[in-house]
Amino acid sequence: MSFLIRVINYNMLVNQFIIRDAQPNDVSQLSVLINHLGYPCTPEEAQTRFDNIGRNPDYKTLVITDGDLVIGLAGLAKCLWYEKNGTYVRILAFVVNQQYRGRGIGKQLIKAVENWATELGCNAIVLSSGNRDERIEAHRFYKGQGYDIKSSGFIKHL
Repeated sequence: MSFLIRVINYNMLVNQFIIRDAQPNDVSQLSVLINHLGYPCTPEEAQTRFDNIGRNPDYKTLVITDGDLVIGLAGLAKCLWYEKNGTYVRILAFVVNQQYRGRGIGKQLIKAVENWATELGCNAIVLSSGNRDERIEAHRFYKGQGYDIKSSGFIKHL
């Protein structure tokens, strides 16, 4: 199976870094970033996931690169509101390689997410972040980018 690329490509040069749509040869590096989020993921699992995600036109995977190295990932979905009119983007995965944190890379990547949401005509961006000690820094980051805490999330594994 191959990873499907969007017809509309996103490619933005930011300092020496490039923000672009994920490509098939990125998948093994994306599995490393998913592991940085604290979720075990083999390259084979990442391939299966990204093949499935790539078939859905409302999903997008942005990466930020330093040369050939993928150093950040934003997994996104365009969604419809039930409770009001309009659309929003949900950030499903957002991570910067631990060795690159604190250098403004996350700010650049989240700005690219906001640009994509604006291009789609969305009226909000929504994300969830776990209530664990290792997420405190992420919460600080999101608040610093203008995101507000609005709800608690719940999950039941089946």
